[in-house]
Amino acid sequence: LYHTGHQLFNRSKCVQDYWTIIEYYNLAWIKNILIFAVMKKNIIIFVVIVFILAAILGAWWWQHQQNLSSAVDSSLANVIKKGKLVVGSDIPYGVMEFIDKDGQPAGIDVDIAKEVASRLGVQLEFKDYDWNALFSAVKSGEIDLAISSISITPERKNEMLFSAPYFSGGQSIVIKVDNQIIKTVADLTNKRIGAQKDTTGYVEAKKYTSENLITAYEACEDSDQGQGIVYDLKTDKLDAIMVDYIQALSIGKNEPILKILGKPLTQEYYGIVTRIGNDSLLGEVDRVLRDIKREDKVKEIENRWVKN
Repeated sequence: LYHTGHQLFNRSKCVQDYWTIIEYYNLAWIKNILIFAVMKKNIIIFVVIVFILAAILGAWWWQHQQNLSSAVDSSLANVIKKGKLVVGSDIPYGVMEFIDKDGQPAGIDVDIAKEVASRLGVQLEFKDYDWNALFSAVKSGEIDLAISSISITPERKNEMLFSAPYFSGGQSIVIKVDNQIIKTVADLTNKRIGAQKDTTGYVEAKKYTSENLITAYEACEDSDQGQGIVYDLKTDKLDAIMVDYIQALSIGKNEPILKILGKPLTQEYYGIVTRIGNDSLLGEVDRVLRDIKREDKVKEIENRWVKN
């Protein structure tokens, strides 16, 4: 009898979606009542129960969607509620982000983050991470945003949410001034190139030389002890380094024996990132970026640091 009722119910196509939900949530009591109504051939009871079920499940679905919507919107509300925007960055990175003489974060990215926090009406808390840990902090929700000369790529967009671009950059080659062998990028074949690991610079370097000749560095700045990618270039452990153009400008200014080789090899756009699901926070970040671009604030920040 149960089997017969089950088969009859399955033929009733108008309630297939409800049947799926009933099975998924294991609401056996509802299923049994409906089968009982079919077995008794009582259409009135069956129709009444279906309408009641439709109302209950409809109300549940509406509430479920409201909860999802609230969860998405809470990212901005949480920042406003705690009165603080927590932003991560991989410091230092040329004039984009560094520690000033007072021991405070400074640079283009830092000033952009300050504008976002100020226009949200909250305090800014800046945290320093190494490159890979920065992305982990974004995905886990440990920080609200990350701003660190992060190039917008399809691969990264699959894992994080990106704001609209706020800065245009590109990869450049830096060599020693007295290098008489490397005159164009074509001369980079089989040359030793340094680049920061897991960056677009490292990917670009593989286009010009063998990967076994590329040295991956944790940062594009030398350590406080003077060791690192720039030091290795100056001491001939490397033939060239691949860095963002803005970083190359900084290196060229501070290191008289080094120079930029030609024009940037790529055009890349930097974006501010947040975890997937933080749509309301990202929307407000985009609004701030539109405002400061319209006011030429971004250009003002860029000019101040690049000229310096």
